[in-house]
Amino acid sequence: MKWCYVICGAFSLLTMVPNPYFLNNAFYSTSKYYTGLEFGALFQLWGAWILVLAAYCIFILVRVFNRQRIRQENGNTNTVLLLLVANIVWVITGLCDTFTGIQVVDLPPLSWIGSFSVTSCIAWVLVLHIDDLYEERRLLSNRLMYDHLTQAFSRSYLEIRLTEAVNLMRRGELNWLSVCVFDVDDFKNINDQYGHANGDALLTQITTIIKDNIRQSDCIARLGGDEFVILFASKQDENYAATTVERIRERIAKTDFGKGERTFNTSCSFGIVSVTPEKLTITNVVEVQDLANQMLSGADEALYRAKNQGKNAVCIATFSD
Repeated sequence: MKWCYVICGAFSLLTMVPNPYFLNNAFYSTSKYYTGLEFGALFQLWGAWILVLAAYCIFILVRVFNRQRIRQENGNTNTVLLLLVANIVWVITGLCDTFTGIQVVDLPPLSWIGSFSVTSCIAWVLVLHIDDLYEERRLLSNRLMYDHLTQAFSRSYLEIRLTEAVNLMRRGELNWLSVCVFDVDDFKNINDQYGHANGDALLTQITTIIKDNIRQSDCIARLGGDEFVILFASKQDENYAATTVERIRERIAKTDFGKGERTFNTSCSFGIVSVTPEKLTITNVVEVQDLANQMLSGADEALYRAKNQGKNAVCIATFSD
């Protein structure tokens, strides 16, 4: 396709210089709308080349139209149909007007009308296509950023947020960074007894409870299954994370989940690890990503200690690299 543009561009440049082979001034004008031009043999050859390309475009548009009609994509079908009609008009007017010099009536050249129609349709199609691309990109970003079930953040986005928080702390913009890993106690038994639909609804309700009890600067992400992470990354005191998590634990334990006769209660266990700028000394050579992974591992170990303490508990671990 790029060679088509190269050939058309070369011919366009050659026609800018008056000569008998491409485009020359005529001795008289054919009408008040024409400037009086006579076309050389090579110009006619270029016109034939353009018509061949136009015919090929129409052939492709017909195939696309038929494919979309079979798929019953009404919106796209109408757009392609409009572009197809405009191209056909442009080819007919180009053949009858520009490349032959025939003018049926003394009106502005029909090729101008055809070219304007095609250009307008192409511009419209491009705008629609760009809009579709932005929409697809937005949906893809949402799929990458959010968990599809609970609408908590995804694990990949959590890693980005945690890495950014570590960098902020190293620059002295954060005075305390806490990571909390938690899961639902006996979640498998809940799925077995009340069904997977209620289990999914439980995870969604717990996510809502977490969002209601944390600040906008904090975030909740789903690691997988019934395991979640809360990231407290803002200016705070050392008790903020523990106090907030304890409030969340109590709220979950007092909430009735499920619907109708299949309501039930459950609890969650939490493990917290915090780090301060003093832990990130000049001699600390731990990579940012390694530090983030160590914090997640430490919080996960604290979670298992909470499980061993009888569940429905909050365990706070000391971070050490």
